[in-house]
Amino acid sequence: MVRISGVEIYHEKIRYKEPFRIALGTSTESNNIVVRLVDSSGNEGWGEGSPSRAILGETLDLVFEEAKKIAAEILGKDLDSEGLYEIVMKSKSPSAAAAFDIAFHDLKAKRLGVPLYKLLGGYRSSIETDITIGIMEPDEVAERAEKYVKMGFKVLKIKLGEKPEKDLLRIEKVRERIGDKIGIRVDANQGWSVEEAIYMAEQLESFNVELIEQPVKWNDFEGLAKVRKASNIPVAADESAKTPSDVVKLAKIDAVDIVNIKLMKTRGIWGAIKVAAVSEAAGIENMIGCMGETRLGITAAVHVSQALANITINDLDSDLLHGEEVVIEGGASISNGVRRAGDRPGLGIVKLDMSKLRLISRYGKV
Repeated sequence: MVRISGVEIYHEKIRYKEPFRIALGTSTESNNIVVRLVDSSGNEGWGEGSPSRAILGETLDLVFEEAKKIAAEILGKDLDSEGLYEIVMKSKSPSAAAAFDIAFHDLKAKRLGVPLYKLLGGYRSSIETDITIGIMEPDEVAERAEKYVKMGFKVLKIKLGEKPEKDLLRIEKVRERIGDKIGIRVDANQGWSVEEAIYMAEQLESFNVELIEQPVKWNDFEGLAKVRKASNIPVAADESAKTPSDVVKLAKIDAVDIVNIKLMKTRGIWGAIKVAAVSEAAGIENMIGCMGETRLGITAAVHVSQALANITINDLDSDLLHGEEVVIEGGASISNGVRRAGDRPGLGIVKLDMSKLRLISRYGKV
């Protein structure tokens, strides 16, 4: 059990290197929540949440109000992972919940003196991530793909979801530029109709695409099942799968091959473990992705991926798309597409740039 003696809630605004466009819209910056938890011995844990209006229905005001409610409820309580999960599941803000859960597990692992991934399962010591290319003109996508391959990435994730003809041209141009040895994954972010998705699955097969992520609207489970039945390329659910019960619904109708876990959707690490367990029981593979987290939140996801065998596909790159970073020292490293959480206790975050954090509220003894 961990007794929470102090809580600090911060706002963090981080700009992207360039506008990042997907089928759901364009982002120029991440407005995140950062949480610091302190126990009675002065140990601290840090967590980050990256809100999403389009996917999670959140506004920044809602996130901070819900964070204050969680802080008030946990202050002075003796908690463990399941008890905290019960509390954060009541929150109207999944990303605020995730920030608290991540901070709690950072604190818990630090108290035990072990890296978080070893506490959670310790399956592997590194992972390979793709890197994402947003929606651009076809020649621009190909140019960016070549740049990332030269940087050492062996798998690319390409955002699609516009008209099929232009989406296909994007992939054709990329293959021409990078050859056949580099992996390609595509993500439509709900941008296609069922008919368009089935057509795209047939056409993309000749380009050796590894997976098609969220081809249709998030709530069209039957449509997703139709696409999966017609596709020889594995189909992944992202926006359609936020909770363990969502995975059960998808599994019952054989709608997907893969479920994309995101800590912001699952309300943190403990929820991610539950989604992974249900997926594994249903014979569904997991990938793990991200929203707009900095290296703080990305590091938490790397620990989860290193911990669990059922997570075999990684899309943990949002910090690489940012033009600035809050983590000064520590956290998950990156080299030629390979990420390592490292062996420091907890998340392994050593130092944050506090000038990038604006204090929202403080509770208890910190």
